[in-house]
Amino acid sequence: MSYIKSYGIAFPQFRIEDCVLHPKGRKGVMKAVCYPDEDIITLAFESANKIPKESIDGIFFATATPVFHNRYHASFIADRLNLSPGILALDFTMSSRSGTDALLLANELINSGKYMNILVIASDAHYPEIGRETSTPFGHGACSVLLSNEKGFAEISSSNTVSSSFAEEFIYKGEYIQFDPRFSRDAGFKTNLVAALKTLDSSRSSFDSVIVNSLYSRMAGPFFAKAGFEERQFSNDVIINKTGNTGTAHALFLLLNDLELEKKEILLADYTNGTNLFKIKNNLPPEHKPLQEQINNYDLVRSYQDYLIMRKAGDFNSPGYHTKEMFSSEMMQEREKESLLYLKGLKCESCGTIYYLKSAQCKKCKRTTFSEVQLKDTGTVYAITNEHYFPASFPPISMVVVDLDGGGRMTVQQTDTMYPDKNEIKIGSKVKLVLRKMIENDAKPNYFWKAKQL
Repeated sequence: MSYIKSYGIAFPQFRIEDCVLHPKGRKGVMKAVCYPDEDIITLAFESANKIPKESIDGIFFATATPVFHNRYHASFIADRLNLSPGILALDFTMSSRSGTDALLLANELINSGKYMNILVIASDAHYPEIGRETSTPFGHGACSVLLSNEKGFAEISSSNTVSSSFAEEFIYKGEYIQFDPRFSRDAGFKTNLVAALKTLDSSRSSFDSVIVNSLYSRMAGPFFAKAGFEERQFSNDVIINKTGNTGTAHALFLLLNDLELEKKEILLADYTNGTNLFKIKNNLPPEHKPLQEQINNYDLVRSYQDYLIMRKAGDFNSPGYHTKEMFSSEMMQEREKESLLYLKGLKCESCGTIYYLKSAQCKKCKRTTFSEVQLKDTGTVYAITNEHYFPASFPPISMVVVDLDGGGRMTVQQTDTMYPDKNEIKIGSKVKLVLRKMIENDAKPNYFWKAKQL
């Protein structure tokens, strides 16, 4: 059996209420939405970077909204996380069930004894058609779970999958296909979930939480009752009204929410064109509750126009809008990856001065002997200026000189600056480095560090 040893959560800073998306939308019901320099890569990195990376021998990446084609997201993220080269790296796509597909395979591989620690990441950032935001499920977020053969706070005691050839809705030749719901939800959702429940060998009363992750979960009551479950066992989705439906990550969010609530025995059923079924035992409560903390930490988007500006990096067809390519040298970036990407600095062995960028000699004592040190990703603003020329969705860009905690100084952009009154950085402010896109409407990948207010 495998164990959930650690996990990380990432939501964008901004949420938009349904009443801003549509005049008849509900107040207080929100969708998490990416800032223009965020995407599934930056969200995935943020969530995975909170997990201890020692001994990871596999990484699985799940998404229904890929940014790459003919390129693995898993190996790209593994490189950004500085994991061992050549580890098992696989992508899971095409379905909102992909997150638990990855969890299922990771569990099987760990149970086989071939792998010991597999990092499962689920990340989605989907924008619906303009005008259909309140009638189309969406929400942006990422979740990372470290599955291990070593004992953790939760145990996956069994997992199973029951596939279905029937799909209620899908895309064919670029067109959205939806069958008559009066027939399709019985033929698909009900038939498949009933078949999945028949494989369950546990007493129904042993579960104090039953999670059904599906767009049709409200239909599940009658046939779950027929299978021996009671209404009190069902877990309410308390996340969706605060973040929206986060696609491949949503089932994992629901699971982690119940683990944080200290539910002891959990049944997770994740349905899309088939059902993944998991039995999870909560061994001990996590030391803190990052999901609860991040769900309740956000800024609201104030207008629909601001939302349109935010989403242009995802899909925007206004006249004159063009992607831009930042000057870069792939050779230089690869050569300097240790410092640029992994934040490895140099420490003068004579006086102890720490440098972010390479230096031929120490500027303080003039010695030339250095050793490598790991720099911190937090620091204090030393200087700041506004840049009006650099292309940005919400100009001007603030350029920030940061004195990193423990030593080292670097210059980066500030991010999440749509509303300066909420995110104003001053000299002396504490900031954290986050991975974002350097140019928001980028023509090719240009992920780098930016500063975010702590």
